[in-house]
Amino acid sequence: MAASTLEDVIRGDVPLARAIFNDPRKRRLIPRLQEDGWPIFDLAGKRCAFPADLAAHVRKATRSGPAYRTAARRSGRRRKGAASAVAATTTA
Repeated sequence: MAASTLEDVIRGDVPLARAIFNDPRKRRLIPRLQEDGWPIFDLAGKRCAFPADLAAHVRKATRSGPAYRTAARRSGRRRKGAASAVAATTTA
């Protein structure tokens, strides 16, 4: 991958919101993202970021791993209380 140059930089809150959220109306969220440690920096009085850095950070921020599951749910077994409740409703 080629190194980013200043020609590639995304400059301004509206273009950054468009690149991150695909919605330029969310430009007011950009300062908070910068405070939270996103790869956004100030250059000549405007917030800027490199597209590759933003894409990597978005992937990291939206990455979802496997959901935490208990052993009973993983194996398909129900809890004792839930099984007896189902049995009581089917026998009545």
